[in-house]
Amino acid sequence: MEGVDGAIRDNPLPEDAHDGTDPAVEIWVSEPDLGREFAALDSPDPTIDDGVSASDGPVVILEIPPEVTDADIEHILGQDTLTEMSRLHEIRGIDAYGWYVTFHQRTAQHGVHIPLEGALLMAARAFHHLPIADERKVNLAFHAILRHELFHFAADCMSANWELATDTAMYWKAKEKHRNAQGYVEHEEAMANAYMLRGFQYPRRLLANSGGASPALKSFTIQQPAGYKEAYKYAGSRAAYMRGCRDLSTQVQHASGLPPVPAAMDTLLLFADPFRIDWTRCPIMISDRFDLRRLLGINIDFFTCIPAITETPKFEKSLNKLGPTVQEKWLEQKSKLAQSTSLNSLGFQKWTKGGADCYSVNVGSHRAHLRLDRGQSTWSALDIGTHLAMGHGS
Repeated sequence: MEGVDGAIRDNPLPEDAHDGTDPAVEIWVSEPDLGREFAALDSPDPTIDDGVSASDGPVVILEIPPEVTDADIEHILGQDTLTEMSRLHEIRGIDAYGWYVTFHQRTAQHGVHIPLEGALLMAARAFHHLPIADERKVNLAFHAILRHELFHFAADCMSANWELATDTAMYWKAKEKHRNAQGYVEHEEAMANAYMLRGFQYPRRLLANSGGASPALKSFTIQQPAGYKEAYKYAGSRAAYMRGCRDLSTQVQHASGLPPVPAAMDTLLLFADPFRIDWTRCPIMISDRFDLRRLLGINIDFFTCIPAITETPKFEKSLNKLGPTVQEKWLEQKSKLAQSTSLNSLGFQKWTKGGADCYSVNVGSHRAHLRLDRGQSTWSALDIGTHLAMGHGS
């Protein structure tokens, strides 16, 4: 990229819904398994040795105390902040709650930035009426914001691919040519919202069983500004989404001043994979400028891996009853957990019915429950059985 004249600039943040004063600060994320308190959301490669794919997003779990109310959050944030967030929502839609910083600039840390207050306020706006726990609403809001911003990363990479292929700067030219009066590219925002919506329309494990979140999110996007609210046109089918991505790619190339590419060329190919964006290649930061974790007792868990698990006597007894096939599968899943918790085949997730710090993992047609001892930063396997026996339904 540095070799393409004009591709990278020493510019301030290109989309300044929230430029802040410290865009490159180190972000707090709980990683007790790594023995450190501060880190960005890093992850291993999207595939492990056996080719098993990583999930659509990191296993980030926001734990909200049940006694926390919207009034508590509003009191801490203050009326000025709430008014400013509402104003930004009117002009920037979902980008009022999080933002993406391009790697086409040198000024600030590139990647997805999600302030904790953004996830809390979006949950209250988009999912307030859903019959699910407030904690689940906040987690859904976090992943909705993340999916929208990850599309901007994919579009950033698409522009870079054009630039590397043609040795011609395109990203900034396209931004300058296609931005509207509010400073954003309407078609790109439509596609970012479409990627977000499709994640909820065709959910994988992180967004499954979301209690009506998909139609709620669609209603939420329709109320957003120009571009953002057009997402439904592209989210409904694979063909429509592909067409929208092709149009965005062509839009970038046209802004370059180069001759149009031959009609036979599929400009969709400049995207690495617009259907499953590789989040492991994009820095993801969660900020907490209002100290909400401490004031509200919020935990943010992100476990990249679980290197060791102690099996309790109860677990060993249950496992011994299940036979060699399940026992071998358990060893396989433990090996995968030691590499990454984000593999789809693991289905690693918080198990709220098990109480504080309880999690569950797939073991073939069975399910195992794990518990984290935060004080010791150690994991224990509590029990294993069929999905139904473990309380996960049929």
